[in-house]
Amino acid sequence: MRAHIGVVCWNRLELTRLCLTSLLQKTPPGYGLTVVDNGSTDGTKEFLQSLASAHPHMRLHLLRRNMGVAVASNLAWDDAADADFYVKLDNDVEVLDPQWLNRLMRMLTDNPRLGMVGYKLCAKHEGTPLTLADGSPSLEVICCNGACACIPHAVHELLGFWNEGFGRYGYEDLEYSWRARRAGYTLAYAPQQDALRHHGTEPEFIDPEQERGKLSSHTSDISGTKAYLLYLLLYEQGVIPLKMGRKYLPSQAPEGLTFSLNPAHKALQRLMVRLINSVDTSQQGDLSQLDLRAWQNKGNPA
Repeated sequence: MRAHIGVVCWNRLELTRLCLTSLLQKTPPGYGLTVVDNGSTDGTKEFLQSLASAHPHMRLHLLRRNMGVAVASNLAWDDAADADFYVKLDNDVEVLDPQWLNRLMRMLTDNPRLGMVGYKLCAKHEGTPLTLADGSPSLEVICCNGACACIPHAVHELLGFWNEGFGRYGYEDLEYSWRARRAGYTLAYAPQQDALRHHGTEPEFIDPEQERGKLSSHTSDISGTKAYLLYLLLYEQGVIPLKMGRKYLPSQAPEGLTFSLNPAHKALQRLMVRLINSVDTSQQGDLSQLDLRAWQNKGNPA
């Protein structure tokens, strides 16, 4: 079994150093690693370049501007083509247990109906008890938090990429979890509570600028809650398939990676804009309250 780990960074050098140092020191060899920097300006880029020169198995992509978590994470997924599992690990997570990765891979190997697994990194994350094939306990969850999500290659083949239609900070983990469950998979957390530590949720590490960016993304109609609900609606109605492609296509240029809008995504983008401007959501965010007549009567531009 081989995993490929993707870590996305944007500033927060202290946390990035803690994450990658603990990952490299405590995770046994045999995994691939891609780190994508989203245009950091606080010394993170220089730290990553030095780290990559000392660790040949580490691939590094330095972006000129912040393309968002989903776009950057999908670059790491590109590097995982020969891996059995892909792991999305946030740069504010510290590795404590050397068996953290092997445990997740073993859960997925022994339980084929598991589509995503991770660890409970926040007390607010709830679930129901689930017994695995070997009799060990786990926690079945609705959403596998993107701070640590391990996904089998077969699931990626079925569901495609993280949805790049959200903003810098969107609902990509919640939406991918929904697609996985829609496809018939179960999501679960390993029972160990001390394998990883999510520092980014602790008060002393909260970055006000980043939190403002998250709030801006989550409240924006085109990339926030309304967009999330609309994507679920389009999946449920069969307007778009569960397998999500890339919105932005990367290409190598002399000045580094550049991105262009995927022509295949243009019809979906037009449809999303039409829906955003014509469909209301309830105060409760209830998907069933969405009125489809506004776009059904006009026809589907896709």
